[in-house]
Amino acid sequence: MMKKHVLLAVAALALSGAASAQVYGVVSAGMSKHDVDCAGTASCDDTGTAFKVLGGYKFTPNFAVEAGYMSFGKTKAVVQVQNVAVGADLDVTGFGIGAAFHQDFATNWDFVARLGLAQIKSKLTAGAGGFSVSDSQSKAKPYGGLGIGYKLSKQLSLGAAWDFSQGEFEGEKGTVNAFSVGLTFGF
Repeated sequence: MMKKHVLLAVAALALSGAASAQVYGVVSAGMSKHDVDCAGTASCDDTGTAFKVLGGYKFTPNFAVEAGYMSFGKTKAVVQVQNVAVGADLDVTGFGIGAAFHQDFATNWDFVARLGLAQIKSKLTAGAGGFSVSDSQSKAKPYGGLGIGYKLSKQLSLGAAWDFSQGEFEGEKGTVNAFSVGLTFGF
């Protein structure tokens, strides 16, 4: 009889947890900044366009698991090689999974901190005179993020975020940052 009561209590707890669970999505876009060495280039632009698409599942009002795709934008450079201008682009993207901590701190305002592991792909494309070559490398790297949001309704909020990780190509590593604005919507 005691076993039956324990099983019923566990089932009730699981159902109450499922009722408080929330599935949500995040879409955002903004600006990227790469920490790369531009020495020796004729021109170098280490800023670009960044975006992310995440899906999350809140186990409690504060803790969630998330998975998604992040683009940390491109660095574009031009190098002179024997009087020929060679253009090079370094594009950094990633698929990741991690944990998120959500906290309300004022009426309609909330904070989120993210930490996880992503498969970060660094793709280098170089070309001149109509010819181009590319190569890419993927490495598992930690990623993180901080954000602040304003609740427009119970299921929709507008937010700003800073996400960061590390790109790596041919042993050269550089921090990649994304500053974005976007929407978080609950289902």
